[in-house]
Amino acid sequence: MKKIINFRPLLFIALSLCLGIATAYFLVRDKVVWAIFFIATFSVCCLLYLLLFSEKGKRKKNVIVTIVLVLVFIFGAISFNAQISSYSTDNLNGGYYQVEGRIKSVYQTDSGNKVVLDSASVKGALYGKLKYNLALNVYGVIDLEIGDVIVFYAHISDNSYIYEDRFNASDVERKIRYSASVLADQITKTDSKLSVFERVNIFIRDSLSKGLDSEEFSVGYALLTGDDAYMDYDLISAYRTAGVAHIFAVSGLHIGFLATALVFIFKKLNIRGYIRAIIITAILFFYSGVCGFTASSIRATIMTATVLFASAKGDRYDFLSSISLACIIILALSPVNLLCVGFQLSFCVVLGINLLSKPIARLVKFLPEKLATALGVVIPAQLFSTPIMLMTFGHFSWISVVANLVFLPFVSIIFIFTFFACIIGGIFSISPITLFLPNYVLKVINAFIPVLDNDVFILGGIVFGSAIIAYYLSLILPSGIFRIKPKLKGVLTVALVAVFAFTCTFNTVKEINSVKVYVSGSERVSATLIKDKSQSALIVSHTEYVYSISRLSRLKSTSGVDKINHLIFTNGYALDMQ
Repeated sequence: MKKIINFRPLLFIALSLCLGIATAYFLVRDKVVWAIFFIATFSVCCLLYLLLFSEKGKRKKNVIVTIVLVLVFIFGAISFNAQISSYSTDNLNGGYYQVEGRIKSVYQTDSGNKVVLDSASVKGALYGKLKYNLALNVYGVIDLEIGDVIVFYAHISDNSYIYEDRFNASDVERKIRYSASVLADQITKTDSKLSVFERVNIFIRDSLSKGLDSEEFSVGYALLTGDDAYMDYDLISAYRTAGVAHIFAVSGLHIGFLATALVFIFKKLNIRGYIRAIIITAILFFYSGVCGFTASSIRATIMTATVLFASAKGDRYDFLSSISLACIIILALSPVNLLCVGFQLSFCVVLGINLLSKPIARLVKFLPEKLATALGVVIPAQLFSTPIMLMTFGHFSWISVVANLVFLPFVSIIFIFTFFACIIGGIFSISPITLFLPNYVLKVINAFIPVLDNDVFILGGIVFGSAIIAYYLSLILPSGIFRIKPKLKGVLTVALVAVFAFTCTFNTVKEINSVKVYVSGSERVSATLIKDKSQSALIVSHTEYVYSISRLSRLKSTSGVDKINHLIFTNGYALDMQ
């Protein structure tokens, strides 16, 4: 029997791991039908593998491979359950404690700072070192830095892995299990402990802050490290609306730029082969550590390392095996990453680009070559990321295709120039000189991006639901990964598009005509949004602190509501509507 797809062990292992994790997730959420669907899908795939690859003399080997895939599937399910079980059972049971912990990260808010503490210990009803991190809201003015060891007394709450009826993958992945609030004058700083990665991160931050103006610093720092904590809400919102906020997530874009620059430098130094691959890979992993070892940076580093070592050996680079290896490593370390938006966008975008860039470039070959090549990158990225954007944020910007075509060619130059200007300026204390040009380039960009921050560019209210399966299959099938006759491939693609269009339309109409209740809550404000087809009502309560209306923007993006017909406040606290 002719093989429909070439067998790649790493690809099959990665898919088995993902299916196992997905099955466990749906069981945790009590969505048994979906769990059964994924189990059935995995079982059918195993049977197809045995049938399609059962050549004489290899049947015993294929049975062993199938057993390995089943074990990987089970491992994925068990490891996910173990991670969730450990997270949900490590409780402090909501009491007052004296806490001592080291600041891992600091985020500026409207009323103070939000910090994440690691290596924290508590004294109270329970004693000892916490296994997980603590998110602390600090109200008032106090100078807090990464690495500061602080002591305070506060009520600590246990976070749940379910928040606002959503799986709180971000907190589970970042190991943030507890939360508390405290006034600034109730905090005592006792020490400072910094890791090597944090020292370099602070070096980059300080160098940029000395050479760039305030707004340009926030963008430059986010561009180099992926940390947008210093960016104003309106500014980061403008970048998101324009569809170019992905430049602030350290991924293949950044790792690729840095690797290209390093390869150029090492070629000039006449360092070749495995030595060059080892040194560059080490630098890239270190850079990933400086950026917090995010899933996207690890994925990009592993894939780049694969390219470097394959080139050193003289072997052909296999994209699917490379991305599969990155997926396996990341999910083996933390299975819940599969449910994190950053992981999903990173892998889907790079998969889309590699599968569809050439076919799309061929479709638009009547255009100038550079423009056709650029469209072959931007369009697949948009196609593969759109469903995730809609499910997560409730909308996407159609202008992002144009914005990325114009913007991305300059990002590589901006990134590399700013990166080396920052390093050299920091080492020799001449940041205002080395960053003089990047400062004005970033000013121009910051002036241009808000032009695209307009609701006319936003599309939302589309509900994919189960149609997402047909959507991605209709994109992957024409890519050439499957060895199917062109006519059959065309028929199947049209059928999948029809299934997607019908199911998506049905889901969207059903959503529009139903009454929905959305709840958003934090320690500062709680709000409930009720909407039907014709009107909506917002009930705001528990405003214990002055807060910014931007906290409610998530309700807008989630619900798709642009206008509130009825606004109700259940207490008399003043609101900061800035």
